[in-house]
Amino acid sequence: YKGTKISNFSLWFFMQRLNVYKHVVNLKYGFGIENNNYYYKTPITYVEGVTPQVKRDTVSFSKNKIALDFFTAPVMININTTPNSRHGGFQISFGMSAGYLYSARQKQISDERGKQKNKTDFNFESWKLAYIGEIGLGPVRLYGSYAWTPIHKNALEQHPYTVGVRF
Repeated sequence: YKGTKISNFSLWFFMQRLNVYKHVVNLKYGFGIENNNYYYKTPITYVEGVTPQVKRDTVSFSKNKIALDFFTAPVMININTTPNSRHGGFQISFGMSAGYLYSARQKQISDERGKQKNKTDFNFESWKLAYIGEIGLGPVRLYGSYAWTPIHKNALEQHPYTVGVRF
């Protein structure tokens, strides 16, 4: 069984908090890279051209994924209930992020065609704007994001979301 799978990896070059009110309310901001991988169980292929398109392929792929890489800048309001705690205490943050697509690629593996890699923008939207949030205790946080801008510039209306753990 080949299931649909999505993975997300973020690496923050920096993440800082600016005190707004008694170190309880803070402005949290940063900059980093974000990688999104979308694995498909159906045999679809992105076709680049004058009018980019997605077509249902006749080949059975053992791996079929799209990877999108963004430079991302999050900005959040952070509430720290125990600002004097050495271990961080309970925190909640919410806000938005803006990401710029700097790389997109499709990787497919099949018996018929072998390994194929195609690197182009495939008519993906250059900017990703998302609502983001975190809730955590100490250094471990549960986070989530929902992109209100679609992945594609036209045609498909897909809005990715992510839920995960951040350290």
